[in-house]
Amino acid sequence: MTIKILIVDDEPAIGKLLMYQLRTIGYQALYIADGLSALERIEREKPELVLLDVMMPMISGWEVCRQIRATSSVPVIMLTAKSSDADIVTGLSAGADDYIAKPFNMGQLQARIEAVLRRTRSSSRPRIAVPQTAEPAPFSTGPTRLVTPEPLPVTVPEIISDELIGVEPIPALPEELPTRLGPRLREARVVKGITLVQAARDCNTRWEFLQAIEQENYAYVPRPQLRMALQRYGRYLHIDVQPYTPQAQTAAQRFSALHYATIFTLVLLVIAVSIYLI
Repeated sequence: MTIKILIVDDEPAIGKLLMYQLRTIGYQALYIADGLSALERIEREKPELVLLDVMMPMISGWEVCRQIRATSSVPVIMLTAKSSDADIVTGLSAGADDYIAKPFNMGQLQARIEAVLRRTRSSSRPRIAVPQTAEPAPFSTGPTRLVTPEPLPVTVPEIISDELIGVEPIPALPEELPTRLGPRLREARVVKGITLVQAARDCNTRWEFLQAIEQENYAYVPRPQLRMALQRYGRYLHIDVQPYTPQAQTAAQRFSALHYATIFTLVLLVIAVSIYLI
């Protein structure tokens, strides 16, 4: 069976050349130019491996990798010009299986791909339990004699006393849920195995708005659409967002007021400098 590899890079010259090179060595290579389309393509194509660039428009490769890891275990190799130690740590922390800096050697890339695929297959291969056989009983030529084992004495542990009998067990404490709306929504989405792209499509809402709501950056959502986006996302994930709506709108208004105040201050400063120069 031919291994399917998805290439995600916003530079068509690099992506198509890499697709051609992978096809010449026997892989079934597919190319896509942006992260959002890649998330939809991964759900549809189910590739065995993803080669992912970092610097892409709309959504970065790091965020794409996090979205992939939220719903899939497909191996991801970051293939990017961002090669600092901090970039590598960020990529691996986002869920990447390997990190290769551009420019790269095709032989090295092929070896890394094969190594990642080997690790993935070995970790997913089920282990076969070897049954333990009992040692054979020693052979005896003498007469057979049946031995009836003595019954074991039944004892009650000392920890159980008459005083504890009849006491109701202590109920288990419920798991602590996030008290803030953003983490609650994100946790509910991840538990259900839903990507931001899929949630945006089902809620008929832009994925950037849902991401801003999860990160509680409410000011990035236009105020006329904030309430509707909150209600749709809450109904979709079965979470009551009504108690949080005033808080979200207040935060958005506060940010907007600060934003306009900053702009007004800058305008006054420019006017003052212009008058001074005149």
